Amino acid sequence: MAVFDAERTAAVEAADSPDNAAPMRRFLRQWALTVAIERVTARATRLSELEAHAEQVEKLAEGRAIATEAAAIHAHRAAEAGIDGRTAG
Repeated sequence: MAVFDAERTAAVEAADSPDNAAPMRRFLRQWALTVAIERVTARATRLSELEAHAEQVEKLAEGRAIATEAAAIHAHRAAEAGIDGRTAG
């Protein structure tokens, strides 16, 4: 909760005018995606495994396979959250 509150506070402060909603949109998108992935324990665990393994990859093909699988997980969670995966970054 502390991370959520800190990021929410930063987004509110960054949205320094009513016309500047982009920081809040980014904050809401990020947390919607986080919830979408964390609610499926196996998927969250697999993504953590991929991220840890990516730090030790030496072969390009292996790195690409990890990136492809991680991207699929991210795309799936973006779809679940109702967010266009191309802008979910």
